[in-house]
Amino acid sequence: MRPALRGNRVLRFALVLACGACATGGPIRVSEVTPQSISALEAERGQRPHDASTLTRLGVAYFKAGRYQDARPVLDTAVASDPTSGVAAIYRGMTAEQLGDFATARAAYQQYIGVATNADLKRTARERLVLVDRNEMIYQARQALANEASIAAMPPESNTVAVMPFAYSGSDTTIQPLGRGLAQLLVTDLAKSRQIRVLERERMQAILGELKLSDSARAEPASALRSGHLLRAARVVQGSVAGLSGNLLQVNAAVVDVSSAHVAATAQQKDPLTRLFDLEKQLAIGLFNSMGIQLTPAEQAAVEQRPTQNLQAFLVYSRGLEAEDRGDFAAARADFNQAAALDPGFRAASQGAATATSLSAASQQTVAQVETAVSQSSTIQGPTPPPPVQDALTTATNTVAPTNATNTAQSTGATTQQPTTERSPLPDATGTLGGQRVTGNVVIIIKRPS
Repeated sequence: MRPALRGNRVLRFALVLACGACATGGPIRVSEVTPQSISALEAERGQRPHDASTLTRLGVAYFKAGRYQDARPVLDTAVASDPTSGVAAIYRGMTAEQLGDFATARAAYQQYIGVATNADLKRTARERLVLVDRNEMIYQARQALANEASIAAMPPESNTVAVMPFAYSGSDTTIQPLGRGLAQLLVTDLAKSRQIRVLERERMQAILGELKLSDSARAEPASALRSGHLLRAARVVQGSVAGLSGNLLQVNAAVVDVSSAHVAATAQQKDPLTRLFDLEKQLAIGLFNSMGIQLTPAEQAAVEQRPTQNLQAFLVYSRGLEAEDRGDFAAARADFNQAAALDPGFRAASQGAATATSLSAASQQTVAQVETAVSQSSTIQGPTPPPPVQDALTTATNTVAPTNATNTAQSTGATTQQPTTERSPLPDATGTLGGQRVTGNVVIIIKRPS
């Protein structure tokens, strides 16, 4: 090959590398990644199997194509390769949600919240977290119901207690929500003892929602027994609230032992409605005693604490629980906010309002809508660019004819190394005979052809 043609080819190769370097490494809009990108990205993954950017873009493309089973392992690897990648984390969360893997979805959204800079998307991820928790409980309830026979044969988890909403009997609808309010108070107070593990009220509600029990049926021991089996709880607390004449309130409670199917303990309190909180504390202490649980002084003091002294605030809070259980999150948020306004120190009401706000927003936004928001406002860092043009050019021209640099160094007075001798690999490129031996260091000279 003539030297002029050789030089021209080297220069063109260097220019190609330079253009490639300019085209990579910068941010890529997520909206630009489409299902049509899958083939090219799969080929790129073959060349860059561990590149987080390539894996993230491929996972996003799979997600947009509805190929969630394919997206999941790719995004898992992308997140493991680059834990700071917010796009990989949130797409991993959305993929896991679509696959019903709520534990992974929760972890992914939490990771995204920790690394994201977009305030709106970070708020959306927090809302998804609350909805994921609720959906997971509903999913587990359905799974338990579908496998009820096998679960009933399994032993319950020791020292686990579940509390059912109390059934209400009476004509005063304003106090009907107290059945849920009192159950929540008992859940909170029973959880003060380290000797038992009390399941969340929402977990019990998910089971009851699938069983679709009437208000009166919830007071039947058989209902407590069945719910206990499905939850694998060792004991279930159930009861009733009755409005009596003279503004009196009567509360009956029973502890059902799931293993023996017997009522292990009962408790009953009757007081004016105005002494509702005293009544509930006496009920909680009675249940501890009937279960043989001795409270420490610190636990006893914790049980004695009142969440609020405002009866009206508690009634409105109980109404919010009722609205939340039927899935009316907007109404629940309004009730919880009203309860918090009546008593600004009522922390459970403030927390309930925050949860209901998140549930209300998340329940109205599908995963597809979240994906659209992420796609339109996020970018992915492009893959690592190739080596700098100068390095690539030097590598590409490695075989250009060497010159003897020894004389040059001597003429300038430079110190030279011990000369080395090698055979020229491309005699036709240098215009020399194949047997010629060259001596000295190699100096690359690139000259634009005339």
